[in-house]
Amino acid sequence: MRVSSAPSSAVPAAPGANARADTPDDAYEAIAVPPLAEGGYPPFRPFAAQAFDIARARHVPVFLLIGEMDEAFADPSLAMQIAERTVPVQLTPGMRPDVELLCQRAGALFSEEGALPLCALLLDDARPFLAAPMPPTGFALDPSRLYVWLAQADRRFAQNLTALTGQAAQVIRSFHAAPLRKPYSPQDAAHDLSRALFALEDKHSGGFGQIKAPLVCSLHFLQHAASRGDSRAHSALSRTLDAMLASALHDPLDGSFFRTTLTDDWRVFVPEKPLGINAMLAMILLENGRRSEAVRVLDFMLNTCSLEGGGLTPLLHAPRETYAFTPEQTCAVLGGESGLRVCRLLNLLHQHTSEEPRLAPSRFSPVPPDDPGRRLSMDVSALYPTLSPSITPEDAAFLRRVLPTLLRTRAARTPQRPASYVLTEDCALAAAVFASCGRRMGESRYTQAAQRAVTFLVSLPPALGNPITGTGGLPSSIAPVSPLHAQATCGASAALSLALLTLGQNEGMEEYANSGLRLLGAALHAFVRRDGLVMHTPQDPAAFFPRVPAIYDGELPSPAALLAHALRIANELRPDAHYAQTLRAVWEMAAPVAHDQPLACASLIDAMTV
Repeated sequence: MRVSSAPSSAVPAAPGANARADTPDDAYEAIAVPPLAEGGYPPFRPFAAQAFDIARARHVPVFLLIGEMDEAFADPSLAMQIAERTVPVQLTPGMRPDVELLCQRAGALFSEEGALPLCALLLDDARPFLAAPMPPTGFALDPSRLYVWLAQADRRFAQNLTALTGQAAQVIRSFHAAPLRKPYSPQDAAHDLSRALFALEDKHSGGFGQIKAPLVCSLHFLQHAASRGDSRAHSALSRTLDAMLASALHDPLDGSFFRTTLTDDWRVFVPEKPLGINAMLAMILLENGRRSEAVRVLDFMLNTCSLEGGGLTPLLHAPRETYAFTPEQTCAVLGGESGLRVCRLLNLLHQHTSEEPRLAPSRFSPVPPDDPGRRLSMDVSALYPTLSPSITPEDAAFLRRVLPTLLRTRAARTPQRPASYVLTEDCALAAAVFASCGRRMGESRYTQAAQRAVTFLVSLPPALGNPITGTGGLPSSIAPVSPLHAQATCGASAALSLALLTLGQNEGMEEYANSGLRLLGAALHAFVRRDGLVMHTPQDPAAFFPRVPAIYDGELPSPAALLAHALRIANELRPDAHYAQTLRAVWEMAAPVAHDQPLACASLIDAMTV
């Protein structure tokens, strides 16, 4: 179980924020170890320059937690270790994608792990030197294992700070790609990306890699490649979508998808349903000709993720047990004959389903118990429904009639809870998908949902602008947030401009297009350097965190890819406004990275070749 918390602050330092305290009282407060917070938790601070000033004064690293605080952090030994030997800082996932990217790179380099949620140790100049993933939502955290990791890092920090400083420098250097000796076109990159995906494909279980996640950026690229006649891309995409729809990643009751699964055969799901992933999958399913599945995902977003005022929650989460059913429960709700048929179609019969494997998804997870031996089928507990791959049209019609009853039964348990905040990038991306799908299908309800979402986002207070860089009026990455703690990010601005421009393609909605063009112009000025390199944050002399290129994909398309899609629409609307020239400049700066790491730039390659 995790303790929910309000979004942490992510604020560029005000001028002079890095200066040390001038008064003796302030100096003592900076050096003194603060007491534990209520409940015995470490005294986590917001992500701001003050935390790094305190770390500098105390000569300790910053312990950064990107994610929600688990109850295990109240363990007395762990809480005191964090409070006494670090400056603890907490950051909401999605609030600062540049910080996430840098910490994930540190985890990949030095722990061979870089997934979110994670914890990281940073120097007092905000450069990470060590990171490791935390257990995902729904999985326990062992405080003793995290304590040992921190204690070992603390000894290294005290004894060999020079080596850790070198590791931090290596993280920054890893973003520098060598210049190319010859031209490298988007078509060349698409060829390399296809080869990389085909080499990584799991033809037995579908998908790519050992831990099966919905790689929406790669899937969207494969869909566009298939539409251009690539038979291998079509086959790989079809196998992956078929596997996803028949796996634990897919919730057959409401048609949505979970964040990821933790095995190579699509089992053991993480009980979070992210808005952005579901939006991208809805688009991919629709473009792949799977209209009914796409409509179910869109309706889930519309009916379950909508908030008062038109906003959309970035995720829904509940305990894993909420999603489980036994055959007896199913038959009690639906009746004997209908219940048995549903159990057969949703793989809820014990003799047809094997027990979930015992996993330790993180180095900080409890050690799984030894296998007690084979269990009898009658001893297997409740199962998680998955859709049978051999379902017929008659079976599908039957499920459409009875699944609402099971949904009401599940809702009576611990309900799926929305996040306490809205992420601008995720909400705007979902609005763009609503607008595009609504236009494709002629469904006004989706277009209206997109209108409500962008109206909600536009009405929010903008991020604090810088009169020198001209970043005033750009959307903040998260809401609600204090105006002093608001941070403009490229992903938020690019996604919102894309949503506005996509809506503006509808007849009679030209005003949305005009607003999108204005926001796109401001985003290009703030986030694109003169040489064409797209950055996560605007240039700010007072910022305490290094600027990071925004061309790498995460779970969702990179900000550079969102800008590229927006530039394509803008070029169609205003062909004489040099948007095509800007698009070429963006690609030229990203080409060296795409050449070296095509999988990490899949969405940008897709945007350049669509």
